[in-house]
Amino acid sequence: MFDRFDDPESSETYSWMEPDFVLSYLVSALVNLAGAPLGMTLLVKGTILTGTLVGEREYLDILSDMLQSQIRRTLTGLTEEERTIAESAFDLTDLLEDFYPDMGDDDEDETDENEGDENFESMISVNPIYHLHLKDPVIISPQPSITFSDGAFPVMRIRIANIDGWMMGASIPGMIGPGHNSDIRH
Repeated sequence: MFDRFDDPESSETYSWMEPDFVLSYLVSALVNLAGAPLGMTLLVKGTILTGTLVGEREYLDILSDMLQSQIRRTLTGLTEEERTIAESAFDLTDLLEDFYPDMGDDDEDETDENEGDENFESMISVNPIYHLHLKDPVIISPQPSITFSDGAFPVMRIRIANIDGWMMGASIPGMIGPGHNSDIRH
């Protein structure tokens, strides 16, 4: 009865290794393309994480800034030209996984009424994305909670295929900040 689950090529077992297509779509369309941060709680291999999803561009900007700052602090003996070359080697902002189409030419005067819908549809990635980026992540469980928001690099890169479950909304009251009553950040 369970023999088919021993076969790694079995469609039943292989489907569990696929990234969640709904989560991938939300990350690609809403977070990466539209640039809208989104509160999210994730279940990853038995660990509950929460935080704010940010686009891969923001992630790569933060990572590049941190690495370039480290270069400036540690390689003080370099000339300005050498330092510029070293910093440019750690400019990771072009290492994009998602597809970002050209938004069109600003010189076009005539537009079709349905062109906006077609442009939006063409902007949604047809290629799968494999990672999401959780800013100010908090490990809720196992206890005690651990936060990384005060670290030098407060963005966690997570393989979407490793996520076992998810729900929209960050679920730590302290993450909202002073003056807010809500426990959930969307």
